Amino acid sequence: MQPPSFQAIAQRPVLKLPNDARVAVWVVMNVEHFTFGKLGTAIQPHLNSHPEIANYSWRDYGNRVGIWRLFELFAELEIPVTAAVNGEICMLYPEIMTAMQQNSWEIMAHGINNSTGHSGMDKETEIEIINKTLNLLRQATGKTPRGWLTPGFSITESTFELLHAAGIVYTADWVNDDQPYWYPVSNGRLLAIPYTIEANDITLCLSNRFSGVEFAQAIEDQFNQLWHEGESQGRVMAIGLHPFIVGQPLRLKYLKQCLLHIKNQPYTWLTTGERIYEWINQQK
Repeated sequence: MQPPSFQAIAQRPVLKLPNDARVAVWVVMNVEHFTFGKLGTAIQPHLNSHPEIANYSWRDYGNRVGIWRLFELFAELEIPVTAAVNGEICMLYPEIMTAMQQNSWEIMAHGINNSTGHSGMDKETEIEIINKTLNLLRQATGKTPRGWLTPGFSITESTFELLHAAGIVYTADWVNDDQPYWYPVSNGRLLAIPYTIEANDITLCLSNRFSGVEFAQAIEDQFNQLWHEGESQGRVMAIGLHPFIVGQPLRLKYLKQCLLHIKNQPYTWLTTGERIYEWINQQK
């Protein structure tokens, strides 16, 4: 594989968004299963004895409690959600799958689980994992996901070719732009829709140890700058969230605060990955 070809944003045709929006904002909620006994995202990394239960159970809180708070919040705010969902969620947490459908959350595939990256896989194994993930999500929802986010950005040289062959049309695996762009693969292309590891609760709340107030301000600052720039050149903003982080009681009101700030701004398109893909794909 090759990295995306370089194109300076100042030298591109103007990106027009629906209804003269300046910014398309897509909320990506990572709905994940971590295998017990394997290390994963940690709020206290030093607690790593085996079996490790502190960080595991902190992550588990997201599926047991946090996501249910988030269902209520996003329904109240009437903000669409793109859920990046591990395939094993279908088998282990069918209640969550049902609730996502009831709340009209769009499903984007997110690998088989969040303890299994693709790096180091041979091609046959990766094909099997991709197909199993898509089949599980299809069986649970009646629809094959059109987008993909690889767990932990842990890809192989073949990942994008294999995703395209499996019917995926867009990827959230690139965080290098404020606009979607076409990533070429054999016999076609994938739309790279900007994701983020900046406006992301793992970076802000875990790496940076931001308070709720600082988290909300960072999300608002990200949006405000893109909204300002979007007057002349459309932008896309992702917000990367995890139920075990923003679903915690101490952060919920601050998440609501920054989301309301975004929703209340004119010329803002609150949308999903598939809708962004459909808009870009129809442009000539």
